[in-house]
Amino acid sequence: MKKLLLVYLPFCTPASPPYSITNMYSFLKNNSSAEIDILDLNLEFHKLKFSKYQKYFQNSESWKDYEEVSKEYHRDTHKVYSENNKLVVANKKPEFFDELLDKITSRKPDTVAFSIVYSSQAFFVASMLKELKNVTTVIGGPAINSKLKKLADKTLNNELELLNFIEGNVEHDALNFNTVPDFSIYDLGSYFTPSPVIPLKTSSTCYYQQCTFCSHYSKVPYIESSLDLIKETILKSKQRYFFLIDDMIPKKRLLDLARLFTPLKIKWSCQLKPSKQLDLKTLKILKDSGLDLIIWGLESGNQRILDLMKKGTSIEDITSSLTNSHEAGIKNTVYVMFGFPTETQEEFKDTRDLLVKNEKCIDLISVSIFGLQKGTPVYNNPKLFGITKIIEEERTVLEPRITYEVSKGLSQKQATKLKNNHKKTFDRINKYPQAMNFFREHMLCVVE
Repeated sequence: MKKLLLVYLPFCTPASPPYSITNMYSFLKNNSSAEIDILDLNLEFHKLKFSKYQKYFQNSESWKDYEEVSKEYHRDTHKVYSENNKLVVANKKPEFFDELLDKITSRKPDTVAFSIVYSSQAFFVASMLKELKNVTTVIGGPAINSKLKKLADKTLNNELELLNFIEGNVEHDALNFNTVPDFSIYDLGSYFTPSPVIPLKTSSTCYYQQCTFCSHYSKVPYIESSLDLIKETILKSKQRYFFLIDDMIPKKRLLDLARLFTPLKIKWSCQLKPSKQLDLKTLKILKDSGLDLIIWGLESGNQRILDLMKKGTSIEDITSSLTNSHEAGIKNTVYVMFGFPTETQEEFKDTRDLLVKNEKCIDLISVSIFGLQKGTPVYNNPKLFGITKIIEEERTVLEPRITYEVSKGLSQKQATKLKNNHKKTFDRINKYPQAMNFFREHMLCVVE
């Protein structure tokens, strides 16, 4: 019997079990004759390196100095990740490499499949691919790149392709697609949270698929998962806290989920964009079903920039959504993006002013600077966004670093400086530690 090992590698904070390999594991268990195993080496690395933080984050009663300890953790992890990445670039082994490699080889798999969700995982994956000579190696996920493809034996796009790879061509009509992700396969008490937080994906991709800065949806059709399977996933996990990892969820689907969640007595969080459809009545229904935290994709407080982004929302939508959510008793985290091509200093201030105007309804702000990504409408049509030049700098493990020049508006450097100059204003608005942006799960499973 063939033995397949699904592996999730460092580096990202282990606040919850990985959805990608869990879903794949469950699908393959339904449809393959192979022996399927699973391994979260990201968690294992952090347990080895950061055990003191693991103990701290698992005990919320000691969180009186949460902001200080979380910032320390972020500094320490950033340094460790950077140092290990440099080792890989220098063709040396990263930290704990032999210990983690042994966890793979001791299971004696025929095939090892690596899920690469974040570009930060590419370094450890590159080292593993070079070392694993006696097994077949497979890679997949949104962060794979051309350099990793050269190191792996096979690159696959989804679980169906992986199934065909290990079984031969499988008849599609005979497959069981009723996949219920089984999170009980992990030691859930080992993650860096006081209570386990389970990631749930309720659809195939974003239903909106129009934001000009986004490449997440990648022309994937929007398909909603069965409500019965979502319910079974929740019940099987035997957990209380759930984070919906969908990029965006429409109102009708939210209300369907609310009807499902209400009798289950769970706490949940999701990511939404401001919309006039999300009125107070709707948000109260969602709150009563256990919705405790919304992460809002505001992006900008200037209408021209919102239109250029094709967000499909308005300043009025932002204000009403935040107000209604706050009045319903839901916590609001807002994502804002500075430095979108052609954004001016005055338009930057419009966003700052919008945040200040709505500060009573905002619990936490997450600020980022626009970064150009391949495959996005901005990258494919740079002139429409005032971009005069795209510069791609080759790197050893990652895809080229992309920078750009604009004909007008703020540069990335100028936007970063403005963001830093207004940091005190943003920090003053925050009602919860700013460091919780590194641990969104902590806001859900601790703050009642």
